[in-house]
Amino acid sequence: MTSKELHEYFDGRPESSKIFDILVGRITALGEVEVTVGSQISFGRKRKFAWFWLYNVTRTNPNGVPHLMLALDRELKSEHVRNVSPVGSKRWNHQIVLRSAADARSRWLGELLALAYSYGEG
Repeated sequence: MTSKELHEYFDGRPESSKIFDILVGRITALGEVEVTVGSQISFGRKRKFAWFWLYNVTRTNPNGVPHLMLALDRELKSEHVRNVSPVGSKRWNHQIVLRSAADARSRWLGELLALAYSYGEG
């Protein structure tokens, strides 16, 4: 991941960039990760465990709405998880909407990130 790639990804989206910076700091504090930038920004260890993207289906928020998908080895029900999809016998994708910097700093997100990071170890 280069700063140029991130600058282009978040061009004109300062609030989303701020949320992402908090998120990436929390993930990298857990340990080593590989980060790739495309239409989404993904985080992996032996396998990918987190994906970040900006969603703006209604075009009413030009900043985009930050979304995070976390892979876990089990379904986890939480008021903070928008959607859970089973994608294998031992993988469930958990979609989370990050509406603010406070969400990105929250204790509940830290707990989910730690679980996903462990899942990425394979």
